[in-house]
Order: sequence, then structure tokens, then C-alpha cells
Amino acid sequence: MKVYISVDMEGLAGVSHAGPTELGQPGYEAAVRLMVGEANAAIEGAIRGGARDVVVNDSHWHMYNLTPADLDPRATVIQGRKPWSMVEGAGPDRDFGVALFVGYHARAGHPTGTIAHTYSGAPVEVRLNGRKANEAALNAMVLGAWGVPVGMVAGDDALAAETEEWLPWAGRVIVKRAVSRYAAASVHPSVAQEMLRNAAHSAVDRAKKGELALLDVGTPVVIEVDFRDGGEADMAAVIPGAERFDDRSVRFVAPDPVTAFRGFLAGLRLAG
Repeated sequence: MKVYISVDMEGLAGVSHAGPTELGQPGYEAAVRLMVGEANAAIEGAIRGGARDVVVNDSHWHMYNLTPADLDPRATVIQGRKPWSMVEGAGPDRDFGVALFVGYHARAGHPTGTIAHTYSGAPVEVRLNGRKANEAALNAMVLGAWGVPVGMVAGDDALAAETEEWLPWAGRVIVKRAVSRYAAASVHPSVAQEMLRNAAHSAVDRAKKGELALLDVGTPVVIEVDFRDGGEADMAAVIPGAERFDDRSVRFVAPDPVTAFRGFLAGLRLAG
């Protein structure tokens, strides 16, 4: 079985505020080591579960955070600024049996989620078919259209609650408790890594047994983004098919999940 792992940074055990997640800031190198540790744990667990091919997508910020020499050599890593962002490399006809999300976080606007946001600092809130959505839901939507179920999501307890709502079949790994946007109570990194090994193993095993589901949001797909200001909304609304509404909001309506996701990404990039 081929396994796809998307690794972010804000949801890692030991990361409690935004400073260490930014290149060049104090603590960044330590955060990268935590990112490598959780990625390797997921790789190891997936292979224990029967994975024969593992692809890791570096999905944080500029997306060149992981140090390749420190990653498990049994995995392939995708890095750099990518057209498909957090789901790069998992497209149609790639035959992945399951996706695992590591280091993920709660949605923009969440009242307590640690470093909560959705893809960038521009969205204040994102809604998918009228429901508040985080990165895990948006990514799972595209992966579902490509035939890839999400089997595990790891991050804080706020993310776990959102995962239960959007992806109830997926394993939920809680490596920290969100105290506030810039505070968290984390388990030790070694404990988090053991949790991830076990959860990744279980997710691959459940995928082989056909116990997971694809996220199907139906059609048409409507993604609404409330931006920080009207100027950002003006830029995002340039996308064909986008509609500007309210003070600083843009609506993307598409006939399928992949087209909707493309419009969402393009709007964010123009807004930024």
C-alpha cells in the first residue's frame, strides 16, 4: 500500500506559539527537529502497518522545513513552493491507499485552537458548504475526490473535535491541549511520537481492511472566505467564478471539489 503523509508544524507537540514556526526566528531549528521526529514516527508506524511506499509532503509555510538527511530513508519527501500546496503529489492516478495528517491545527477563528488559521493569515473564517472548515477538511475534500481516505489526524484537542465532525472515521491523535491561541499543554515529544507510530500503524491497517471513508461534500461545492479586509477580498474576487459579498468576503462556487480547491488556493494567493 502507498501512504501519503502531509506534515505541518503548528500542531506538533512542544509547539505552543507562532514564533518558532517561522524561519530565522529563535526556536525554529528546535521546531524542525520536532517536525522531523513526528514525521519519522508516522513513517515508521505506516511501514509497520504494511506500507510499501511512503511519500511525505512538507506542508508548513514555505514548505522547505524538514531536513531530508534526518528523515527515515524509506520515505520520499516533497519540498518547496508547490502548486497543490498541502496535497501536492497525491493527485489522481497516484494510487495512495490512505493519507495521514501530522502537526495539523484548528481552523481560522477558533476560540482556543493553538496557532489556529486556515492556510494563511488572510482568512478570518473559511466555510465549506456552509460549515466552518479547517485545513484538514479542505485537504480531505480534495483527497476524497482523488480516491484517498484520511486515516489519521494529529494535533491539539481543538483539532480533534473538528476532525470528529468532518472525518469521524479518522484516528485522532491529541499531542497537546490548547490553552489559548498562543499557549498549549503538550505531552513529551517522545510520547507524541509513540502515539503517532501506533495511530499510523492502525490507520494503514484499517485502510487495508476497507474501514475508512472518503470525504464526499457533494456538488456543487461552495467555499466562502471572510478575509481580514476589503482589499484582500477585492484581489481574491478576481478569480473567475468568484463572487464578492458582504464587507470582506468572497464566495467560490464550483462543480466539483478539485475545481473549488483550485479557486480557493488561487484566491488566497492573490489576496496575499
